[in-house]
Amino acid sequence: MTIHLGSWQSRDEEKRLLRIKVETLKRAHAQQKEKGDRLKQDNTQLKKELKEAQAMIVHLKEDVRRLEKQRDRYRDMLFKKNVDVKKNQMEESISSQQDSVPLKKEKRKRGAQPGHRGHSRKRPQRVDEIKRVYLTHCPDCGTKLSRSNETHSHTVEDLPPFEDQRTRVTRYDAEWQWCGNCKKKMRAQPKGVIPSCRLGVNLLSYVLLQKYGAKNSWETIAYNLQVLYGVVVSKGTLVGMVHRVRQWLGTKYDALLNEIRGSPVKHADETSWRVNGINHWLWGFFTPSCAYYTIEESRGKGVPEEILAGSHKNDVLVRDDYAAYAKLHLQQQSCWSHLLRKGREAADNPHASQEVKDLYAFLKTMFASLQDLLAKPYRRVERKAAYEKFKRDIEYIINTCYCSQDAREIQTRIANQGTNLLTAILHPNVPLTNNLAERQLRPMVVTRKISGGSRSLEGAKTHAVNMSIFQTIRMQQHPIVSTLKNLILSSSLQ
Repeated sequence: MTIHLGSWQSRDEEKRLLRIKVETLKRAHAQQKEKGDRLKQDNTQLKKELKEAQAMIVHLKEDVRRLEKQRDRYRDMLFKKNVDVKKNQMEESISSQQDSVPLKKEKRKRGAQPGHRGHSRKRPQRVDEIKRVYLTHCPDCGTKLSRSNETHSHTVEDLPPFEDQRTRVTRYDAEWQWCGNCKKKMRAQPKGVIPSCRLGVNLLSYVLLQKYGAKNSWETIAYNLQVLYGVVVSKGTLVGMVHRVRQWLGTKYDALLNEIRGSPVKHADETSWRVNGINHWLWGFFTPSCAYYTIEESRGKGVPEEILAGSHKNDVLVRDDYAAYAKLHLQQQSCWSHLLRKGREAADNPHASQEVKDLYAFLKTMFASLQDLLAKPYRRVERKAAYEKFKRDIEYIINTCYCSQDAREIQTRIANQGTNLLTAILHPNVPLTNNLAERQLRPMVVTRKISGGSRSLEGAKTHAVNMSIFQTIRMQQHPIVSTLKNLILSSSLQ
């Protein structure tokens, strides 16, 4: 009998195959698990990077907004706004949107406004020469004309002919004389002449006017002297002349510093100044009748501490919110112009919050009230009461919990200054702004834009000293030419 096994297999073989399949599945499961863990880690890392990227985007947007504000501010400083173009662009933008935005009020045009009283050049009060002009024959037909007493006057103010403006060369022969009492030889010093100088005081005054008044370069000054007066002088000679002037005026410069220290109200400001391509700092300290400039390597607090050393503790320093002034042992008045400008920039931003707009409006109202108060005669009791009132307003702003970032920035600026914004209330003749320092620093800024700074520390010192004297003369409204000549002559003879 034959037995057919068919598809029968041994149980041991079946177990072996099952074990192989199980091991294969285990390895596949381990690989999938490892892959899943790896993907989970990658997912966690990507979420972390996404979160950091989102934070970076927010930070970059803030930087972009800040830079756009700065760009717009600088652009407004350099270029005149085209009001018509902006208005047309705004109208097109409004027409394309469903929500209409009210147009900003158009700025008034430059120059005199409609209805303004006209001005013209006044006729000179001094007339040096009168010339009578008449015709002998008619210019149309040639008929001989007779004279008359009726005239038409036309006054012309002009420069002397250039050929008459040549220099006057004078040789002084000073006699050697013997003093029998002193037993020595001596000679006279010519009046109005700078000792040991071959160029006269008038020429030196012209150089100072051109350099510190007209802000001309040394090349331009030398060119004008040659063309207008026939004086051939090198750039090095001109530089040496102003260095000597600085030495002569050193005592007057020191006197200006003592006047600054002794003034009950003084102003300070600073800006950059390059010396031989290296950044330095120009410091200016001012009173209504005095200007003192100094160029230093540092912008730190040590400079104002040294300059204002010896000032009385009750003196008031009007300044901006730069931190170098904060620890000075003086009463301080912070500039409202800087604060209001920052507030206006924040409020005018297209993305400005309502909080910062309301805060800016409150600051403008507060500033107007302060101006009205300071315009009244000084009464101590009245001022003390007003000080307490405005102090509460400042504390209210500082303690308010603002939600928007732009309002918090203005709040921080106010908190850093605190009651320094109100010092002018308690003292007579103290302004709310530092505009005096801003205006008096501007001539030096113009010089920096033209020349780029100074070539050496010696030149920087000379420029600071001579400009201090020159600007003080202008602030005191003295005749510039005669005052400069008297200062040079009196100082050079000492």
